[in-house]
Amino acid sequence: MGTQGEASSAAVGTAPGLTVSPLPGLDGVRAAGEIGLATRGTWQRALEQAVRVDGDVHVDMSGVSFVDVDGARVLADAAGRLPEGRRLVLHRPPATLRRVLEMFWPDQPAIEVSKS
Repeated sequence: MGTQGEASSAAVGTAPGLTVSPLPGLDGVRAAGEIGLATRGTWQRALEQAVRVDGDVHVDMSGVSFVDVDGARVLADAAGRLPEGRRLVLHRPPATLRRVLEMFWPDQPAIEVSKS
């Protein structure tokens, strides 16, 4: 199984408009740019790799300016693949993403929006 940093080092992707890189010190990724039709494949591959770790998966979204509804669905699907008790922790997601998640996936317990 994965250890801290193991899966995150593999979860790297770039598409015009989106860069996804390892998150230093935590299992997860840092995303920057826009998540939409043109970048969805990169986003999906990065999350599929990131959820392979044993613990919680952290996603720093402070550099993300836009996430379309299908990008939010990809996030919810990745969280849904986590075993019970594990979380996908979103750090500083766009406010619109929070609203979309609350509207379409209100009962997804594996997604947590960090207050920090």
